[in-house]
This record gives sequence, C-alpha cells and structure tokens, in this order.
Amino acid sequence: MEQKREIEILDVVKFIMAIMVVGIHTLGRYGIYPLFRIAVPLFFMISSYLFFSNTEKRGNLKYLKKFCIRNIKLYCFWFVVLMPVFLPMGGYLTGNLLFNAFKLIIKVFFGSTFAASWYISALVIGMCFIFICDKLNNNHKVILAFTFGIYVVCCLNSNYRNLMNDSSIIVMINRIYPGTIYNGFLVGLLWIYLGYMFACQGSMIDKKRSKIGLIVSSVLLLVEYVIVTKYHLSVDNDCYFMLVPVCYFAFDNLISCEWKCKRIDVKVLRKYSTIIYCVHGSLAGLVEHYWISGDNFIECILKFILVLFMSLIVTNIVCVLEKKKTFKWLRNAY
Repeated sequence: MEQKREIEILDVVKFIMAIMVVGIHTLGRYGIYPLFRIAVPLFFMISSYLFFSNTEKRGNLKYLKKFCIRNIKLYCFWFVVLMPVFLPMGGYLTGNLLFNAFKLIIKVFFGSTFAASWYISALVIGMCFIFICDKLNNNHKVILAFTFGIYVVCCLNSNYRNLMNDSSIIVMINRIYPGTIYNGFLVGLLWIYLGYMFACQGSMIDKKRSKIGLIVSSVLLLVEYVIVTKYHLSVDNDCYFMLVPVCYFAFDNLISCEWKCKRIDVKVLRKYSTIIYCVHGSLAGLVEHYWISGDNFIECILKFILVLFMSLIVTNIVCVLEKKKTFKWLRNAY
C-alpha cells in the first residue's frame, strides 16, 4: 500500500513536470528559470526509482528487456507519427539523402529526431548502463563519482561554456560527442543513478533536514542562476551544479510525502504526461513556423498556451480512440 501511495504522488509530479517542459520549449527567455530545469532530472529519477524499487526487477534481465521494449515502441510510435513534421523542418529531405539517413540514425542514439526525443533514448541507454553497473560493481561511490564527473562536463559545456576557450578539453569533448552532450544519454546517467540509490536505500535523511536541504539548495541554485546570467557564462542553461542537491532533496521529500491522491486518476495523468512530452516539441515547431514566430512576452505566452492546449487535445483524442477495438494500437502512444 505504501508503494502505491508513492507511485501516485510521482505520477502527479510527472504531469506537472511535463507542463514545465512545454514551458521550456515555448516561453523562451520568459521561462521560470532555474525552476523549469528540475523537470527532466526528476523525470529520469522517477523512472529509475519506479523500476529499481521492485527488488524482483532490479536484477532481472527480463524486466529490463521489457522496460526497453516498451520505451522503444513509444519512440517508434511518435517517430512515425511525427515524421511529416521533423523530417522537412530538420532538413532531412534535402541534400544527400543517404547522409541524412545516417545522421538521423546517429541522432536516435545521441540526440533528438523528433523534438525532445533524446530523453527516451537516453532513458533506455542509461537504464541499461546502471543495470550493468549494479551487476558488475557494488562500489556505489565509484559509480556516483563517474556519473557526477560526466555531469560536471555537461554543466561546463552548457552554463559555463564561456569560461573556456574553444581549444579546451571540455569543449573538445562536446565537439567529439555526436550531438549535444547535455541533451544526450550521458547527462541522464547521474539522475538515473540517483533514482536507483533511492530505490535501494529509500529516504536517506530525516524529514526536517531534507526540507532544510531543499530550501538551502534552492536558494543556492537561484544564486548560481543569477551569477551565470549576470556574467554571461551560459551557452545553454540546461545544467546547473546546484540542480543535483535540489533534485536530490526534492525527490527525498516526494517519496516521504504523506499526501494522498483521492480524487485524481493517476493512470490518466500518466498518459497525459507521456503524450504531452512526446508531442509538444513538434507542435511548438509548427506553431512557430506557421503562426507565432516572434519572441516577445505576449507571443511567448500565447505560444505556451496554444501548444499546451493542442497537446491536451491530442492526448484526449488518443484516450478516447484507444478504447475502440480498431485503435488499440494507440496504446503505444504512452
């Protein structure tokens, strides 16, 4: 019963995080930063926690295979559905088609094909990596140090890039990586591992200290954001150092939360959060291309509202049609 309560709360959080991700890709500089940046890390941590918290699944290759197949089906579904959007917009239908096909294959593993799809492939690759680490290495400090080291490289290449010249090793690592290193599977390894740690050990701090930790780290994250912005250190604002303690303490508070979801159908929320995440980026691209191309405050707000509204419509259509025998295949959409 306790596990059920935790899962319900996490599903509500995932829905809120999905709306935040819509904000990231539509509100531009008017997004609520750095708050919005907790969304993707928490997505990773929740998925990892829910998988590894089942002791039977934790070391069972069969369950890992099932997890991967489900996410690969999700990726393939939206890849096919959204091809008419991302192929022409991404320039895949012009120039050398063979080279474009190769580039598309590379992006499946190391970046995005349809907008924001990198998360799905990163989740699959990252979960396999942490699963193997769990099997081969019981030294959690080594794995934590390794994944955190990779995250540091991601931070330096996003929010601190302007501190380094183009010939630095950190920048060269990003250039060698076939995509953007902080929008690929490497950035997800730390978050997936933290979710794994919570699944294995549960809440590791008493509630009072955890709440204090969340408040203090949130203030420090805001300070980091102000410094990075003031001194123009950022190329992209994806990764902050203080996101690590903020997400750690936020997740610790979530899994020890006493709130119960009595009037909310969390199964429906689960569908909404997944479909909104998968479809919103392509809808945002269409809105920007055909209607709202400006980036002032009013236009960004309109873009956010419109994309979110369209995403909800798509989700409702899927939820209605999937109940009919002819459209059972729509269950692959979430």
